[in-house]
Amino acid sequence: MKNRITKPITVVLGMAIPVIMGLGPATAGQPSSMGDITLRDFAAKWMMQLSDIANIGYYAAANEALLEAPDNRRRVVLMGDSITFHWEPESLPKVKGVQLINRGIAGQNSSQMLLRFEDDVVALGPKAVVILAGTNDLRSFVGSPRDATPQMVARLSRNIMAMCDIANAHGIYVVLSAIPPVGAGQDPNKRDPEAILIANEWLHQFAKKRGYAFVDYYNNLVGDNGYLVPELTHDGLHPNIVGYRRMSSVFQRSLETLFVK
Repeated sequence: MKNRITKPITVVLGMAIPVIMGLGPATAGQPSSMGDITLRDFAAKWMMQLSDIANIGYYAAANEALLEAPDNRRRVVLMGDSITFHWEPESLPKVKGVQLINRGIAGQNSSQMLLRFEDDVVALGPKAVVILAGTNDLRSFVGSPRDATPQMVARLSRNIMAMCDIANAHGIYVVLSAIPPVGAGQDPNKRDPEAILIANEWLHQFAKKRGYAFVDYYNNLVGDNGYLVPELTHDGLHPNIVGYRRMSSVFQRSLETLFVK
């Protein structure tokens, strides 16, 4: 199907995507329009109509199989991005009577997680959800990441609050996670280490206000220079097996607080 995309559609997207990113030919702060709809709105609706932008179908078969399987353990869903996705089962904590269900999808931001929260969390009937989001929310694709930080953190906070509200409405315990640090070799034009600190402070205070458990991965992975310890990563962004073991240790304590009496 990809090869059958017509030239007019390609041209329209070529016009719309720059507008979405704030680079279009808008004047006086107003986005360009196509009659009664802006190019930004058109591109967003076009993508929503033709694509599963949240990848809701990714775990559909696995979710169906999980619900059909005879397993009386209490479920804990791990909602996240590639840091969660690449967390191998053997490196995860082990708590008697608890089943950890990994529902991470590489590259996702919190907006996408929110869209699939009902399917990949609520529908599974878990006792708790562990949310690790923000690494991709804080990635800047255009302009200075420092300038974009307020908007990025605001969007992350709105999505986190929405996911938490959904979980609360269904009686699901919430565990929030600090965003891990990035390595010193990461492109500073993509992620600002200061933005991670700002987001983590908000996450910590929000968890405290709501009475949620908070898993501080950041301080278990960061070095004295404020970056991810090189020995704990293979690419400056994702933990290696040693890094995941550190994460597992602090995560274990949170799980035991919830489930071990």
